[in-house]
This record gives sequence, C-alpha cells and structure tokens, in this order.
Amino acid sequence: MSDKQVILQPKNFNLSKLLRKWGLLIGLILLIIIFSISANRFFTIQNITNILRQASIIGIMALGVTFALMVGDFDLSFATLAGLLNVINMTLIVMGWNILPVFILTLTIGIIWGLFNSFLIVKIGIHAFIATLSTMTIAKGIIYWITRGKTVYGDFPEVLTVIGRQNILFNTLPICALIFICFAVITFIIADHTKSGRYLYSVGGNSEAAKFSGINVNLYRILGITASSLFSAVAAMILSSKLTSAPPDAGEGYLMSVIPVVFLGTVFLRPGSVNIAGTVVATLLIAIIENGLIMLNVPFYFKYIVHGVVIIVAIASITGAGKKKIGGPPLL
Repeated sequence: MSDKQVILQPKNFNLSKLLRKWGLLIGLILLIIIFSISANRFFTIQNITNILRQASIIGIMALGVTFALMVGDFDLSFATLAGLLNVINMTLIVMGWNILPVFILTLTIGIIWGLFNSFLIVKIGIHAFIATLSTMTIAKGIIYWITRGKTVYGDFPEVLTVIGRQNILFNTLPICALIFICFAVITFIIADHTKSGRYLYSVGGNSEAAKFSGINVNLYRILGITASSLFSAVAAMILSSKLTSAPPDAGEGYLMSVIPVVFLGTVFLRPGSVNIAGTVVATLLIAIIENGLIMLNVPFYFKYIVHGVVIIVAIASITGAGKKKIGGPPLL
C-alpha cells in the first residue's frame, strides 16, 4: 500500500444552506400541492390562466422595482403611477384617441416620470424613499383631479382587450403572461449576462468602489430608477386592457403585492441580493397565495396580513443569516 493515500470524504450536506438558496422554489411547489388538495378548482386550466394573468401585472412592476433596488435605490410611486397612466389611457380612449398613440404616450410619460424621480434622487440628493413617496402622492392627486373620484368608463374598441384578456396556445396562455415571460427573459439576460448588468449590481453593492472602478454611478442609478417607471407604464397598458375602465384606486392594490415580491425574491439563489430569477419565482408564489386564499373563501383582508408577514420573513431571513441590508443609503 502506498504511503500516500487519497481519502475521499463525502461533501457535508448543509440543509440550512440548501433551504436558504432554494426554499422559495420549494415553498412554491408545496403551495401548489396544498391548494390543489384543499381547493377543487385550483388546479384547473381556467384557474391557472387566471393566476398567470394576475401574475403578469404584478411581475412586470416587480421587475422594474428590482432594477431600482439593484442600484441601491427604491421606488414607492410605481403602483400609483400605473393607476394614473390607466386613468390617462382610458380618458383618451373614451375621447376617441387611437390606441397606438395612447400607448406610446403612456411609455413616454413613464420614462419622463422615471427621469423626474432620478433627478430628485440622484441630482438633488433626496432619499429614494422620500422622493418617490412624494411623487406617489402627486400621482394620486392628479388621479383624483382628472377623475373627480369617479371611475372612467365608456365606449372602447375591441382591440383594447387583446393584451389584457385574450389567450393564445389553445386558449391557455394569456397574452399578458407571454409579455411578462419575455420581459423576465430579457431582463435576466441583461442583469446576469451583460457588462451593464454587472455594473448595475456593482453600483448597488458598493457605489464608492464602483465609482473608483470608472463606472458612471449616476448614469446607472438613473437607468435603474427609470426602468421602474417604464415597467409600470407597460403594466398600466395591460391594466387598461384588462379592466377597460379606470377606477381612481386601480393601481393602489398592487403596491402591497409587488413590494413583498421584490423582497421575497432576494432569498432565492443569492440570499441578500436582488435578482431577476428570484423576482419571477416570488411573483408566482404571491399570485398563487392570493388566488388560493380566494379559492378557499378566506376573507380578503387576510391577504394584507400575509403580505406583511412575507416581508418580515424575507428580511429577517436575510439579515439573520448574512447580516445584510437591502436598499439604498441610510435615510439620514
């Protein structure tokens, strides 16, 4: 026998690490199983289609907010902006405008709104939370100024409903879900497989080090913040197509659906770090929870309790495990 022996030892199995990395996906699978057993109509083509339709609006908004968090900032105005753009969309369509120029205007306003948020945060130096809380309030005021507190509705062309209500692939896949999938794939490639994506993560991880490395920190912060508003504009187009009306509070309901998604996504794959894959999985999980509670006839207000618990669990699991903080610079 040789003096030198190679001793092969099995790798230590770390269950805690496995759960931290893949727990979100495991939880998603368990929820599907639980709701399928508990609710007879949960695992049907029609209900799955409903889940995907709801997930598309939440998911597109969440992808935008993920970009803002990626550069170390935040956006509280995204949901109210979507509601405002929905009001503008329906007001103009009811007035007789063609859908194409209306949606082009929607995207343009979304970009301008993001640039304005960026100006407040990056150039003036107002903390992202305070700046976007202010613009959220402004958006809400404009909504009630336009609507006078009443729902906007009226005649609309049938083509308006295409992206929000119609399905493809043997009537099983909503077009809006396909849009969400395309956005998820494109943003994943940009964030995880391009130089610009690495720069976005670098700016959010350590802006000073990124600056010394020659990265234009302000530019990437502007891009991240503006992406949030632009994605809200896309979500508003789907919202208009889905509702074909504009209640004053249409966007507000998405605020407490999207925020848990974004923070919950940070516990997937790379705990403590925002990532596109985590946002997508968390979107499906939150959409399934909301749908499952409805299928079980649970009172609607429990949804808000669940959202709050999800945020606490997500943040606690990150800070407890890795002592990491999510978000931008300190408030003061």
